[in-house]
Amino acid sequence: MTSLSAAVIGAGSQGRVHGLGYRAAPGVSTVALADVNERAGGELAEELGIPRVYQDYHELLEANKPDIVSVCTPPASHREVVEAATAAGVRAIHCEKPVALSYGDALAMAATAADARVRLTFNLQRRFDPLQRFAREQIEAGAIGDVVTIEGYCPNLFDWGSHILDLILFHRGDTAPSWVTGQIDVTLDRYVYGVFVETASLTQIAWPDGVTAVVATGREPQTPVLNLENNLGLIVQGTGGRALISGERCVVRRFGAPDLVMESPYDRDSAGWDRGVDPAIVAGTAEAIRDLVEGLRTGARAVLSAEHALRGAELIFATYESSRSRRRVPLPLDRLDNALLSGRDEGFWSPTGELHSTY
Repeated sequence: MTSLSAAVIGAGSQGRVHGLGYRAAPGVSTVALADVNERAGGELAEELGIPRVYQDYHELLEANKPDIVSVCTPPASHREVVEAATAAGVRAIHCEKPVALSYGDALAMAATAADARVRLTFNLQRRFDPLQRFAREQIEAGAIGDVVTIEGYCPNLFDWGSHILDLILFHRGDTAPSWVTGQIDVTLDRYVYGVFVETASLTQIAWPDGVTAVVATGREPQTPVLNLENNLGLIVQGTGGRALISGERCVVRRFGAPDLVMESPYDRDSAGWDRGVDPAIVAGTAEAIRDLVEGLRTGARAVLSAEHALRGAELIFATYESSRSRRRVPLPLDRLDNALLSGRDEGFWSPTGELHSTY
């Protein structure tokens, strides 16, 4: 088995998750770690047995020439780091989501990697979740008849919504939607992992075959949620039943037939999670890294190839654009900015109060 070298840029929670993933990947050695916080980088490197630590990721890339780089920095820096890693000659990049702060940056970083024949994947690891895979198998087998609509729920569109939108596309077989219409509420200055996001939003997505999806976002207290399971979940409605998918279980309700139920194989009691991280995220990221490594060795296409993340990002930025321009937005999206940020700067919204959180 050919040995591969890996490096992790960013020593936060997801940097640790990626590091654990490389440690579990056969034939991969994590040779270096970079983080602007010297203490955080040193502590994670010591925990995972990574021999070299840097504050400047450029020095890491120059000194180590890794085959694979994980980008676990905030989304505002994703394009810069991906382009630097590409220029340094890496063979593959596994980047955290959300993809980037603007649609233009998302497209540019993917194009840079593609031009250099660098494999670029984004860590939308819920595609590996056994519940999501069970649901997709049942939907493809016709257990709920023909898909008619999909409902998605999550606290915010930019961060958590990256997963919900990606899973909607996953359950639609990754067919391209034709248009988006959306409305966003910007009641307060709300930041998730330091990125400005909407207070609440509604997104409607349509496909050429007539199937539609609706995604609602928001969190207490500005957007009361009576059913807490709707904080992160999907409902796929069909002509012969429906699939209800949350982090805990998938229930496939078939009209005139018994339910099909799959429970999550992972511990759902957050009190027992390692450092508060959902074990489903740890397991899914490890699967994503193994898949990327296998693709490097065999040439197989990665499950989390960049085009999937780009299509989900397009839906996020199209929602923002629809709210700003007060129109239905045809796809592919032709605006390259982030209309939420641009619209706020232009005075479209006048938020009051402030909230910083992770969801």
